[in-house]
Amino acid sequence: MSQVSLIEKTKCTGCSACASVCPAHSITMVEDKEGFLQPKIDSNTCIGCHKCEKACPILNKEPERAGETKAFAAINKDDSVRSKSSSGGVFHALSSYVVEQGGVVFGARFDDHWEVMHDYTETLEGIGPFMGSKYVQSRIGDSYSHAKQFLEEGRWVLFSGTPCQLGGLRAFLGKEYERLIQVDLVCHGVPSPKVWRSYLKDYVDGEVVSVSFRDKTEGWKGLQNVTISTTDAIISEKQMANSFYRGFLRNAYLRNSCYNCQFRVYHRNSDITLADYWGVDKLCPEMFDNKGTSIVFVHTEKGKKCLAALANTVLLLPQTRENAVRQNSCMDRENPKDIKRKRFFRAFRRTSFKGAEYVIDKDAYVTRVLRKMRKLFFK
Repeated sequence: MSQVSLIEKTKCTGCSACASVCPAHSITMVEDKEGFLQPKIDSNTCIGCHKCEKACPILNKEPERAGETKAFAAINKDDSVRSKSSSGGVFHALSSYVVEQGGVVFGARFDDHWEVMHDYTETLEGIGPFMGSKYVQSRIGDSYSHAKQFLEEGRWVLFSGTPCQLGGLRAFLGKEYERLIQVDLVCHGVPSPKVWRSYLKDYVDGEVVSVSFRDKTEGWKGLQNVTISTTDAIISEKQMANSFYRGFLRNAYLRNSCYNCQFRVYHRNSDITLADYWGVDKLCPEMFDNKGTSIVFVHTEKGKKCLAALANTVLLLPQTRENAVRQNSCMDRENPKDIKRKRFFRAFRRTSFKGAEYVIDKDAYVTRVLRKMRKLFFK
């Protein structure tokens, strides 16, 4: 039996395709010191079939899809839906369409401990928990296997996730399914679940009731609020005033593979890519009302048909590639820099999120400490 060799840790996206495809259940996803799930092989039960290697989307990199990607500015016509969405409410419209066809929708939601997991729903009511941005890497769990089961039954399946998770799904399935709709997003990178867990412990008192990383109460353009409601209080801060969000945006604790993402291409192998249409107020002002506008990239004929089916619920306006990616460089350009990552995790492993926070923004941290000392000694 030849030895199985999985992708090295720094390149692994944690998509879980290898664990999902293993017929002997010899691979488990185990949290490493930084809080990211990594595959671990049980050599006692491994049968050496090498299916795990064949299902790795990094070891078996897909070519960029040949074809013409089209971009659209998009707004859900139902303002009540858009108010609960991160941007224009297109995901809800797509998901509702699939459920109404008797299909199943997969997406990321918070679990009972306010960590992020993938799950599925067969009801319109079940779409709600999948809405809204969640800046933590989700656990795939058995979602690939469940999706395959539904597809084999002939049902429509919409699977949403990060580009690497969709890459893992395609590698796991090993073939195309006519009724699979793949929806990915323009991804900045995925933060560590362990860091998120530590942030909640250090800064949030009481039992968490709800979390919104993109609270649009004060409008969509510019900095939105990170709002965490608990049994004791409601914590609401501008995004860059929130230390967890600031660390995410400054790339302090993203997964290693995010700093050299293999999925940042324009012509993607998904059907549809969703993102905020930043800059729409200047680039396409007729689609701007400060309530949220999506940019939708359609890559396949299946994606075009899905979007056409939303004509009664979503307002669409074609956009040029230049405008669509002008303020969405994560679509097909530049990976984030990891200038803070090593220092952050070195401090984090010794202490906690609070003890490592100074790495994110040292000057701001020092200023806050000095301000507290002045209040303490110069009352």
